[in-house]
Amino acid sequence: MTMLGKVLVFLNLAFGLLLAGWAFNLYANGIDWSDRKENNVPVGESAIHAAKLAELWETVPPAQANWLEDRDKLQEAEARLVADRVWYDKKMRHILVGPTKDDPLGQVVVADKDDPKTGVKKGEILLDGKARAGLGKDDKGYPKLALLRDRAGNPLKSLEEYNDEDRKVLLAIEEVLQKHEKQIAEANRLTDKIIGDKDKGVRGLQQRIEDEKAKDAELVDELKKLIRPQLVNTVVESELILKRKDQLKKRIEELKKSKVASKK
Repeated sequence: MTMLGKVLVFLNLAFGLLLAGWAFNLYANGIDWSDRKENNVPVGESAIHAAKLAELWETVPPAQANWLEDRDKLQEAEARLVADRVWYDKKMRHILVGPTKDDPLGQVVVADKDDPKTGVKKGEILLDGKARAGLGKDDKGYPKLALLRDRAGNPLKSLEEYNDEDRKVLLAIEEVLQKHEKQIAEANRLTDKIIGDKDKGVRGLQQRIEDEKAKDAELVDELKKLIRPQLVNTVVESELILKRKDQLKKRIEELKKSKVASKK
């Protein structure tokens, strides 16, 4: 046998011993996966896990019962929520366009104190007590509504009616504003006509009055300077003419007496 053969035989022996030791270790310290029991006590891993699983399954029915009960409550609450949403949507549309004398607007009534009889506490919404269809006898109905009035004590109208009234008021205000603007424009025109406006080239009545006063003053001044002297001269000349006329009459009488002039 060559040296290589001896080495291979030695290695084969060593590997076999290693595998044998590993197999013995697994056998001595191995896990019992069987469902073996000793004195009705699970020893095998399968029996131990089966016992734990059976113990866990015992807790499932109570938890499942609670879950099913809570699920029923959730479904009931969701059904109530759907009904409430329909009711609230209807009331919202009623606020916008629907109130009438027979069906006025209302506000949700809130408890102002605790009520031991009904179990309602302060701050909770009061219900009308009428069970809704499909929600069971335990349903306490929709929120209770109280008549809603304005400050004057009248029932509130719909939002559409108030908007329509606002539109009418705004239109009336707009008409008044337009009327006032026209009156302001007319007042400005009359003011310009009275006091004038140099920028617009308008002579006002006051300016015209001042101009006429200035003209009167010029006329008076002209009367004093030119016409009055002429008037005085005219009066003096008229007196001279009258005197001359008297003299001529006397001369004519003298000539008549002397028969020089005709009596005619």
